[in-house]
Amino acid sequence: MHRIVVFCEDSFHESFSRAILNRFASEYAIEIEVQFLSARGGLPKLHGELRQFLRDLNRRHGSPPDAIVVLADANCKGHAERKRLMTDALQHYPALAPLTVLGIPDPHIERWMLVDSDAFRSVFGRGCTLPGIECAKDRYKSLLRQEIRQSGIEPNLGGQEFAEDLVAVMNLQRADIEPSLRLFLRDLRARFLTWRNT
Repeated sequence: MHRIVVFCEDSFHESFSRAILNRFASEYAIEIEVQFLSARGGLPKLHGELRQFLRDLNRRHGSPPDAIVVLADANCKGHAERKRLMTDALQHYPALAPLTVLGIPDPHIERWMLVDSDAFRSVFGRGCTLPGIECAKDRYKSLLRQEIRQSGIEPNLGGQEFAEDLVAVMNLQRADIEPSLRLFLRDLRARFLTWRNT
């Protein structure tokens, strides 16, 4: 059993990460136990709680989790800048840094839900369009809701309630067209491959 601790910026990240972790666990035949430590309050709260968690974990003498997954939107800062913020929190804990997988949707997690038109069609009965990257607050929330509503379904939770269904049928090779998702999947896949091969 591999223990994974997940830090998320909000409940949408939690839904998406749960879905992808469950899919990888099934595909790689790896048993996992996942603990979600979602920071309800956005990035500043997540960053502070992650630093505190790393500090506490470093001081304890027990065994660390097998992986720490952190998901936070790039927003308008870009993938590299958001990654720098997270790696800055890790630099003081060299033993924990290799356990960490960063997921940084650029610019927002809702765009990852629109990456595979065929998967979208499988879940909603119609395809979708992957929008270009633009820096506009709530743009992708709006676009995801609009795409789902056009299928005749009302996304009461903004679409996050469909994350598990969508991720389950997503072609992860096709998902590679979205650069920030490709990086997350690559690093997560490497972690599962290591577990499977040891």
